[in-house]
Amino acid sequence: MGTKISMRALIRLAVLIIASSCPAGFQHTLAQAARQQPSSLRNLVPSSDALSRQDLSFDAGFAKVALQYLGSGDPKLLEALAKSPAAAHLLIHARNFDYEVPKDSTRALVAHLLTPPGEHLKDVPACQAALAYFTGPMLSDPHWVNDTLRYLPGDFRFHGTLFLTFGYDIGVAYGNTASLNCAHSHFAEHPRELMYYAIHELHHVGFMSYQPPPRLSEIRTCRDLLHLVKYSTQLEGMAVLAAWERRRQEHALADDSDYLALDDRARMQVDEAQYFQDLHYLETRGDSPADDEAWAVIKRMSSGERLWYRVGARMAQTIEQTSGRAALISLIRQGPAEFLASYERLAAQQK
Repeated sequence: MGTKISMRALIRLAVLIIASSCPAGFQHTLAQAARQQPSSLRNLVPSSDALSRQDLSFDAGFAKVALQYLGSGDPKLLEALAKSPAAAHLLIHARNFDYEVPKDSTRALVAHLLTPPGEHLKDVPACQAALAYFTGPMLSDPHWVNDTLRYLPGDFRFHGTLFLTFGYDIGVAYGNTASLNCAHSHFAEHPRELMYYAIHELHHVGFMSYQPPPRLSEIRTCRDLLHLVKYSTQLEGMAVLAAWERRRQEHALADDSDYLALDDRARMQVDEAQYFQDLHYLETRGDSPADDEAWAVIKRMSSGERLWYRVGARMAQTIEQTSGRAALISLIRQGPAEFLASYERLAAQQK
């Protein structure tokens, strides 16, 4: 008669097998990362460096404890995650953007992301690699943060945290905090994508400090959706552009589909035509209820053809190239309506 093995023991064994398959140097890096506390940007650069004026922390605690939980199944670790600042950040983001996850408590949200542990073992290697990169190369030279600041008003200051989390989207931002998902397959393929997405999400933090985001649960009409599209076009377009130059210099444009699309002139012409067709559709619907047909526009803009990312970046790039970066940055304070109007004026002049 065979010996029965508990699910917890199987999970712990699987995590140990995955860890043992990593090179010794990688395991050492991971062990170091697990002992580190949240890092402050002020402590990563000399006091004479302009970045030392930024109150920005890097916190990988959620990812570390998530890995420990997946290895042990200890419910106390799940409770610790629920009480973490990263969990609070994810919950407030989920509530504002009406994500299809539990939104009544951090405990329910964390359980949704990590239980049952056995279903998430496949994501452990990706999270381990992301954790090592996030706490290692990303912080060894944090001057990539300047790529974000270069596209924000000069008076902007960070007063928050970039978290490394597990299982929630790819990267998100709300208020003065942002996060990256260590378990996302995109980072498993290219760990340095964490840095590029950090530039992107931290730009959102800066942008939102001047232009707070709409609350999706309060959207009622097509006019509300129109505002969401215009807002997200400027928000996402400028964030995509913020990471563009570093990606170009480091030959990483081909590692992300949005940048591949931006480099395809014919594709962008089609995408832009679709974007303005959808924009005009919402304008003509006005105050009529936001029905399924109207919400389909949001799907194309965000997760379908990703129009507000790609067309928004094209708009931002055109404004910068034609009017200068200072003019582009000034539009952050002026808002989405003027951002689109500025692009349309430039586009009309170039015809």
